[in-house]
Amino acid sequence: MKALLLLVIFIFTLLSAAEKPSEKVSLQLMWLDQFQFAGYYMAKEKGFYKEVDLDVDIKKFKYSMDSVEEVLNGRATYGIGRSGLIKSRSEGKKIVLLSAIFQSSPFMLVSLASSNINSVKDFATKRLMLTKDAVESASIRAMIMSSGADESEMIFKEHNFDFEELLDGSVDLYAGYTSNEIYILEKRGIPYKIFSPKNEGFDFYSDILFTSEKEFQVNPQRVEKFKKASLKGWEYAFDNIDETVKLIHKKYNPQNKTIDALLFEAIELKKLAYTDESKLGDISEKKILRIFDVYKIMGLAKNTIDVHELVIYNSSNVISAKEQQYLKSKKEIRICVLPSYLPYSGIEDDKYVGIGAGVLEIVSKHIPVPFKLVKTKSWKESIEKAKNRECDLLPVMQATPSRGEYFKFTDAYYEDPLVVVTNKSQNYILDIKTVLDKEFSVVSGVSFIEVLRDKYPGIKLNVVPSRKEGILGVKNGKYYGHIDLMMAAAYYMQHYSSVDLKISGQFEDNVKISFGIRNDDEMLFEIFEKIVKNLKPSDVQKVLNEWVSINYTNGSNYEYIKKIFILMFVLTAVFLYRQYLLNKKNQELEKLQGELVELNKSLESKIADAVSEIVKKDAYLLHQSRLAQMGEMLSMIAHQWKQPLSSISAMQIAIRMALELEKYDLNNEKQRAEFIEFLHQKLDKIGANTQNLSQIISDFSDFYKPNKKSEVMLLDNVIIKSCNLVQDNMDVNSIRMSLDLHSELLLRLHENEFMQVILNILSNAKDQLLNKNIENARIKLRSFDKDKSAILEISDNAGGIDESIISHIFDPYFSTKLEKNGTGLGLYMSKNIIEDYHNGSISVKNDKDGAVFVIKIQSEEI
Repeated sequence: MKALLLLVIFIFTLLSAAEKPSEKVSLQLMWLDQFQFAGYYMAKEKGFYKEVDLDVDIKKFKYSMDSVEEVLNGRATYGIGRSGLIKSRSEGKKIVLLSAIFQSSPFMLVSLASSNINSVKDFATKRLMLTKDAVESASIRAMIMSSGADESEMIFKEHNFDFEELLDGSVDLYAGYTSNEIYILEKRGIPYKIFSPKNEGFDFYSDILFTSEKEFQVNPQRVEKFKKASLKGWEYAFDNIDETVKLIHKKYNPQNKTIDALLFEAIELKKLAYTDESKLGDISEKKILRIFDVYKIMGLAKNTIDVHELVIYNSSNVISAKEQQYLKSKKEIRICVLPSYLPYSGIEDDKYVGIGAGVLEIVSKHIPVPFKLVKTKSWKESIEKAKNRECDLLPVMQATPSRGEYFKFTDAYYEDPLVVVTNKSQNYILDIKTVLDKEFSVVSGVSFIEVLRDKYPGIKLNVVPSRKEGILGVKNGKYYGHIDLMMAAAYYMQHYSSVDLKISGQFEDNVKISFGIRNDDEMLFEIFEKIVKNLKPSDVQKVLNEWVSINYTNGSNYEYIKKIFILMFVLTAVFLYRQYLLNKKNQELEKLQGELVELNKSLESKIADAVSEIVKKDAYLLHQSRLAQMGEMLSMIAHQWKQPLSSISAMQIAIRMALELEKYDLNNEKQRAEFIEFLHQKLDKIGANTQNLSQIISDFSDFYKPNKKSEVMLLDNVIIKSCNLVQDNMDVNSIRMSLDLHSELLLRLHENEFMQVILNILSNAKDQLLNKNIENARIKLRSFDKDKSAILEISDNAGGIDESIISHIFDPYFSTKLEKNGTGLGLYMSKNIIEDYHNGSISVKNDKDGAVFVIKIQSEEI
């Protein structure tokens, strides 16, 4: 018992330790390391990036490097630039401004007090060290021009960043930063005078965080996470200046700045980050236009710029100003809904209610116009009005081929399992296919009727006008079960608790809930597609909880926990009993396999006595081949069962430990939602593995029937399906599977047999990786097309196959696992399946890391 407990704790630890891999991104600095970039250093060092699953590489500055080009060319994901970014956008460079760390620029001209330069007008005949880059020096040149001073009377020297030239009198004015050069003057006690563009009305932003328009459009959530984590780093840096300075001095200090110099820089930059009561990182459209006007006046910008096209990033507004203007021109968005399908959708007192209404309320934060309900009495009427373009949007809709004629569908904002509701007296349905001969009720008009009839042609569906009629039909025995969405079924049973029903089973596929948009309004579709991509699952879950939830008041929280424990007890009992039956069946199969071996030996003996040596040899091989195939099938069935059972066991332990260790606080709304999501994920996988157990027998029962029909399919789909079956088992053994799938040819395949080949190779690879204790164990599956053939490569890093035996591994009875009861027929049968069933080829070779199995199937004219 103690050993079992230790095993449970060990498995739970492995499951808990598994982390989602962080996304790799990079940030290009625009100057040498110093406090100027402190916020990014602290975001990395304090784990703020890691908290949002980002692995950030802070790229060092190199002379002659252009941060804009680095980002646009993909060498960096994000960059830091000055106000010249605005001009870059006007020239067609697709960049997006995320936040301005310094609301005012530290850029200035400094002179020694001894030079007697008291105003900008005194610059005449003076020597200025200033960069030739007109854009970067625009604020200083604008300051000079606005004063009435004549630039032609001034002597400009190209900037060489040698501050000593100011101190020794080689130049009279030096362009630098108030956070850097001023420290040197104060440290030496040298009187000075500053000429700041800000004081003359030319207040530019500095150190603007930006990215490419492509990154913003493709990964808006990642952009938001990076921006927020970076600003969090800046807040920490300014709130903890001493700590930050010490870190920079030790780790980010190629200029060998002293602690005092870095402290001076920090204090000065903090003043520039928080000015005019603005929030850290704010960007004002008005200020952007003001800066761009300066560029135009100075002749540095010829094009016009729409400030909205610059796409100043604001997480609360994911749509552009052009899209907002389009919506304002529409004045309203007309919606058609399901009038009586709660909790998803309903009309009560002439108002739209339900989950769809709650999601629209979230969406309304991004939409500058109201939603107008087009009242209907039925879903059929709503569809007809939508087809006639009387409404623009259907908030709760599932994409089906027939609807594609009139609507475009956004990505799903929620997926709901399709379940079967039965009387409580019915057994739990472990395999939906075993009850398809029963009578089911389903509500008229729901989209999944079309999906069910396509996938299960023989299913017996009785269409009823309402859920109530279907449920009563189940209660009275008229129907075996009622098919509905999980949330809809739970809502009904929650509000009609007197109904003695339960959710007994679940279909494989989830119903994806999307926005349906009239297909002649492309911009409206693009707007809602962007909004869906930015919807937070937690916000959607909060809406779901409002409609289908457990009442926790008056002590009912304990009742809820009690129900959870009862549910887990029932699930555990069901699966333990199922495992007992399967183990018993495995023992019977192993016994039968032994009898087959004995029978094989007996047949060999009889043949040897009955015929000549040649006939005896032929008969021996014939019988041996047939019996070996039968025995191998039994062995494969037993082997196949072990993987789903292992996954079921691991997930059952994870659920139980999460409960017993009180990993989730069920009184906390957020943690309760996380627990429900965690539970759903595990139960979905348990259900899938359970269905797989019963499917395996039927898959193998006609394994070698000559009339087994092949089907046209994509190779990649079969690969993904195979990998899904063993993913959990690989995860438990810390083996990483990576997929690089690019095959697009249609093939004619015997799906189950082809999957068995893949599973057999994956199983062998897993055994080798575990036997050799390979660190960072991995298996890679790569597919591609070449010369009208689809090719699959399966490789591992287990060190490869001994060259002395590699040419024999497809031979019958050749095995490297004799001590582990290896039959030596797995790869032999795989070879037969590929060559005989698919007219293809299978081979193996070694590369620098391990073995590489290559399967080649020729595409045919289909």
